[in-house]
Amino acid sequence: MAATAFAETRTTGIPGRFLLSAEGKHMVVDASAATGGVAEAFVAQELLAGSLATCSQAVIYAVAEELGAVPDSVHVKVTSDRDPEAQPPVYSSFTMDFVLTGVSQEQAEALVGQFTTLCPIYYAISNMAPMTVNVAVA
Repeated sequence: MAATAFAETRTTGIPGRFLLSAEGKHMVVDASAATGGVAEAFVAQELLAGSLATCSQAVIYAVAEELGAVPDSVHVKVTSDRDPEAQPPVYSSFTMDFVLTGVSQEQAEALVGQFTTLCPIYYAISNMAPMTVNVAVA
């Protein structure tokens, strides 16, 4: 796995709409309505929350077999709150809600614990804003 990531954006000719590119992959990203965008595509805050959620999935499945606890499914919901009054603007909190199936509560907590230990995205975000992690099994 590469330790360096490269991404770039460029304007599209539509105000508040950008093309995000990384290693031959592309996606449309919009500015939020508050910053003049149409917010029809993902906005930056959603991409930040999504990167946290997808990192959790990747780590959980990478360590699951080693821990002898491969879940049938993992659902992760990330909620991020931004303080609109703060200057400069800051994220005031993040909440991660995990629901795992096919494992015990203890195994689910161990898997999520590995994620919080190993994911650099989690580490960076949890050091900038309060982070709440909830783990449940279904």
